[in-house]
Amino acid sequence: MTDKGNDLRLYVLEILIKQEKTEEKLNLLIKDVLEDHRLKVEDRAFIKKLSEGTVERRITLDHVIDRFSNVKSSKLKPVIRNILRMGIYQILFLDSVPAHAAINEAVKLTRKKHMGTLSGFVNAVLRSVEREGFKPEDIKEADIRYSCPRWIYEKFREDFGEERAVGILENSLKRQPVYIRTNTVRVSPKELMSLLREKGIMLKPAKNRDYAFSIEEYGDMTVLPEFKRGLFSVQDISSMSIGDEIRSIVREWKPSSFRILDLCASPGGKSCHAAEILLSYIMEREDKILKIPDFSVESRDISEKKRLLIEENRERLGLGIIRTAVRDAAAEDILPEEREAYDLIIADLPCSGLGVMGRKNDLKYRVRPEDLESLRELQRKMLVNAAKMLKSRGTLIFSVCTVDREETVDQDLWIRDSLGFEKIRDKLVLPGEEESDGFYYGVYLHKL
Repeated sequence: MTDKGNDLRLYVLEILIKQEKTEEKLNLLIKDVLEDHRLKVEDRAFIKKLSEGTVERRITLDHVIDRFSNVKSSKLKPVIRNILRMGIYQILFLDSVPAHAAINEAVKLTRKKHMGTLSGFVNAVLRSVEREGFKPEDIKEADIRYSCPRWIYEKFREDFGEERAVGILENSLKRQPVYIRTNTVRVSPKELMSLLREKGIMLKPAKNRDYAFSIEEYGDMTVLPEFKRGLFSVQDISSMSIGDEIRSIVREWKPSSFRILDLCASPGGKSCHAAEILLSYIMEREDKILKIPDFSVESRDISEKKRLLIEENRERLGLGIIRTAVRDAAAEDILPEEREAYDLIIADLPCSGLGVMGRKNDLKYRVRPEDLESLRELQRKMLVNAAKMLKSRGTLIFSVCTVDREETVDQDLWIRDSLGFEKIRDKLVLPGEEESDGFYYGVYLHKL
């Protein structure tokens, strides 16, 4: 292997050490490294794949280290521990890298980090892994086999049973599909499909959604001219479900005016979907008497940085009926003009994210058991405020990208018992079911 290959692994090593030490989000660490170095597309892809894979499989990799090393992984220096993790990941899971190359590069990297006295140790452990033909699928413990913190696995098993718990863990290691949503205000789904297929992009209609498509074998969709022109958004099916509910409500009510509030909106996917639905509704009405100013989406989040992300998507998609604001959804200072002001409130609230572990490789290591209770209480503060701002007989859509009981079923009961809402329907989807991430949402009618 060339020195270049070793340089790429050095970048990955820096990412892994920093992520383990600081628990910063992996995608941001990778982004920082890629922005600091001018690299070819294939080199950027290698750094991303090796970083994400090594973090994703960390528990399994440490188990392998403990099996083949006379020093436990927890006792190793961070540099050596992460060099071994990288090497083992390449041997066991990265078919594009020959085992001998992974071992040689790991030894070189050890010396490059001024730990040459340990190069023999690194070489011996990795060669033992290669020689023994170790298979991760033979590991009996599901949490170790699928590299998941044990408390999360036990939580899933308690809530859903052994078979479904294992299914969730197994799905978290699969490649997750990419979905896009047509901006029907600017282009038809048929036209969008034709434009993208002309570029050689393989896409197929999403199940039960004529405006959405799944993408096969393509990189960053946001670099395409069609994305920059606002013809589509990248959004998972679970998030699109909220828009589907809004569309059903608008079509059923046929309102002459409609105000929507999105409490925790950044980067604005649900707000933009809602705005597209309202604008399409106005254009489709036969009487043509509806006025755009009578329809609005107020899209809020907690910081100016988050607000600007919403603004960016609003401008790209050409959705002028969206207004943005910086507000803390948990703050108690509800303004007089906000009380009973909205016809529909989207409360897609901060949560543990246990339904999207397949997309966020490091999330499972950052969330803690005690977070579930604290997040539940934060959600309730936000929901109390939402109830104050919702019109009588208005609609609340509560949603979270998680599946644990505390943040889903328990919240549903609390919304009905403590806030007096009437449930219209709710839905819980486990990761991998319905070709989607895991998520929960409930649709409620304000009875006050």
